[in-house]
Amino acid sequence: MKYDVVNSPYIDLESPFTLWEAVKMALLLPTVPLRLCICVISIILVAIANSIAIAGCDLSKPLPRWRRRMVEISSQAASGMCLRAVGFWNPRVVNYHNYTKGQQLGAIGIFNHVSYLDAFVVVWAFCCAGVTFQFSKHLPILGYGVRALQNLYVPEDKDRTQQQKGMVQLIKERAANHAMPMLSVAPEGTLSNGRCLLSFKTGAFVAGTPVVPILLRYKLRPFNPSWSIIIPFWHLLRLMCQFSNAVTVEMLPPYIPSEAEKADPVLYAANIRKLIAGALGVPLADQDRRHFLALVNAGVSVSWDGRRLLAPPGVLDAAGCMDLEPYMPENFVKTKKQQ
Repeated sequence: MKYDVVNSPYIDLESPFTLWEAVKMALLLPTVPLRLCICVISIILVAIANSIAIAGCDLSKPLPRWRRRMVEISSQAASGMCLRAVGFWNPRVVNYHNYTKGQQLGAIGIFNHVSYLDAFVVVWAFCCAGVTFQFSKHLPILGYGVRALQNLYVPEDKDRTQQQKGMVQLIKERAANHAMPMLSVAPEGTLSNGRCLLSFKTGAFVAGTPVVPILLRYKLRPFNPSWSIIIPFWHLLRLMCQFSNAVTVEMLPPYIPSEAEKADPVLYAANIRKLIAGALGVPLADQDRRHFLALVNAGVSVSWDGRRLLAPPGVLDAAGCMDLEPYMPENFVKTKKQQ
């Protein structure tokens, strides 16, 4: 079966670089260095503040209230400054009381993953703990600020199955400890163009705890801030050369699973996915990171002006479709080894 690359959730051809975009860039480009400096200074300051806040603390246990409050103030302020520096002048939060209810229930936050800015958005909105990779806490400067959030870190295990089991166990343990910061997870496990909802992984649902569905609504036109197949530096530059970007964070009421959902994480994940997709008004796309990697393996990309698909000869047909199977990670690796 042919894969429709033109309408793939990892491709965005609806944010072309037009003459008006060029005019905005000419006007706003001189402000970019200053705004990047604001981001760097904000990150340095939050690293210092959070390092002081957690000094001598065991981060596997709840922080004293004054220390946790210091982390919240510094992290939310720095994230807000970074968002405004890249053009999100007025980010909004809707129905925050649902998040508060979720904290009381020991719920897990579940949000749709759209952009590389999501981490800044969710920290600015409610300073939650997240799930991230081990390397993030060792990042220069930024790592000091990240550790204070008391995130969960994906276990370093070469065996993918064991790694997933370890992560599920960590989520179960965190969900059972209501004194720790509320955990928020993006079960899609990868990013898309924001116009659909990808398949959900079930790790966040295995514990059977209540969840708070969290909707990240970005303005997708005239420029889409999502991370699809992009040129990273050019994408960031275009983002910062918009007069205004917009994002709204909306919390839905806490969802308490039925006994059937507690017993079946797949069912639980599917129901929450449908709920979030319906609230966002977007379709479901039964795809995951493997499809993104397959496109990358095939050499598919988008032209710098965002108007055309690019690919090596013979990969795409005239309709912009392709056979994705040979490029799926498990098949692509085998082919490489045979060569």
